[in-house]
Amino acid sequence: MELRQLRYFLTVAEELNFGRAAKRLNMAQPPLTRQIRQLEQELDVQLFERTSRRVELTEVGNLFVEEAYRILEQVEQSLYRVKRANQGAIGQLVVAFEGSSAYDVIPMSLKAYRERFSDVELVVLGMTTNEQIEALHEGQIHAGFVVPPLQGQVEDLGLETVIQAPLVLALPEAHPLAAKAKVKVRSLANEAFIIGQRHSGCGLFDQVIAVCRSADFSPIIKQEVNEMQVLLGLVAAGFGIAILPESAKQFQRLGVIYRELQPSSPLVALAMAWQKSNSSPLVQAFLQIVRENSA
Repeated sequence: MELRQLRYFLTVAEELNFGRAAKRLNMAQPPLTRQIRQLEQELDVQLFERTSRRVELTEVGNLFVEEAYRILEQVEQSLYRVKRANQGAIGQLVVAFEGSSAYDVIPMSLKAYRERFSDVELVVLGMTTNEQIEALHEGQIHAGFVVPPLQGQVEDLGLETVIQAPLVLALPEAHPLAAKAKVKVRSLANEAFIIGQRHSGCGLFDQVIAVCRSADFSPIIKQEVNEMQVLLGLVAAGFGIAILPESAKQFQRLGVIYRELQPSSPLVALAMAWQKSNSSPLVQAFLQIVRENSA
């Protein structure tokens, strides 16, 4: 039994006239009659009562009308789902982000993706950069927002810079350096530093160390943390200072102020990471939306 035979049958059932049905189907009447007879032979039932004056559905024919509509509807739904899946419009997408990242592009991209692909189950996880790399290798997440440079085995990962921003100095509001509009890096040599944990795999730790060493000193690390809110809380409480991506300003923590560094610090980047071998339309659609929101 072919789908076209079902469509032929339903057209005849609606018209109860082979001539009108053939006209609707843009075909001659004899081939239509043959197709209906073949369908009846295959099903081993009589679907129509035919006389020289009229065509009527048999009791079995009336039942088959309902089944034929149901079959065609299921086929159409299946084709629709397959096409949507091929467009990356259904399924599940798991995305992770570095907890210390406060870039607008992350929430903007997630919001745009959810609006455009409302049938996709979007799962968002907070992970360190190292955890994301491991999760990508193990197939636990599809894409992540990471802070390069990355550590470990990353040759099989796609990596694309989304945004770059300078580093800034975060100070307790009562700190003597808060009176300056710009702070020289070398003036931080005797300060206690609050810094993101190195084992997170995030490149920010190494960048902060590099900034300090460029000013001929090694920072006095008072505390290592892995959450931006905790870090800023310690700065606000006067436990130390921090060098952070400019995006940290968006946290607007009471008791913390930000100042420019002199000389200008190198840019810190936020990047997308994904498995190069993953050609899923879900992932490709997400990457495209991130590119649109970071342009």
